[in-house]
Amino acid sequence: MAEPIVIDGQRAWLKQYGDSSRALTLGVLAFVSRRFHLDALRPPPHRGGDAARDVEARRLAELHSQDVNVPQVIGQGRAALVLSDNGRSLAACLGEADDAGRDALVSLAMAAIARAHRNGAYFGQPWPRNMTYDGHAIGFIDFEEDPLEVMDLEQAQARDWLMFGYGVAKYYDDRPDVLQRLMSAALGEERAPVRAHAQAVTGRLQGLARVGLRMGRSARALAHSILVIHAAVSLGVLLVAVICVDWFMDGHLDILDPFV
Repeated sequence: MAEPIVIDGQRAWLKQYGDSSRALTLGVLAFVSRRFHLDALRPPPHRGGDAARDVEARRLAELHSQDVNVPQVIGQGRAALVLSDNGRSLAACLGEADDAGRDALVSLAMAAIARAHRNGAYFGQPWPRNMTYDGHAIGFIDFEEDPLEVMDLEQAQARDWLMFGYGVAKYYDDRPDVLQRLMSAALGEERAPVRAHAQAVTGRLQGLARVGLRMGRSARALAHSILVIHAAVSLGVLLVAVICVDWFMDGHLDILDPFV
């Protein structure tokens, strides 16, 4: 949980880390990703308290050294960090923009991800709500998890594109061709192993993506993100679609509630 505060007249954020309670959901996701060979979607450990604080502080320092626009740590306490502000939520900016403005912001975000990748960086969950825009530059926030605990760098960077593609797909529900064009240009600059991992995951999800196009908005967003990243035909399983959509929306598997 993060809340805005003011320090010496400057906006900052107090981020507090509660206890982790995602063991069951992470276990289910880990099983699904292993069963269907979705390597870049394996969930990293989700810690709480001081452990989560320490992961985020370390990740922020690493990203800062790689010239990525992330908040500065300006203070810390028990299970808490005080972070500098680096702009408004990109999700809010996208929601307010018209089509042309949205395309410009998405292009800017993709360029920021690609540039960070060239410097050896990776993010984990680069959804619009975990990105910022200050009127000039794209920033990144929320690093409580470290994908490199369960995958290699190329898989983690492929994961970034998969997560970002899903995160912005809902803004292109009626213009998936535009998102595909933007994504193709961005991925064209990536290293071959990163493209290969993204292709492998989306290739295995092609069938479920076509089913998802006939479902609700969240499923369509997932389907569009899969289809615009990968054009090959492969096996899809509806269970994977349900789990992915359910988890990506809020980090909670609602379908398991009757059993816990």
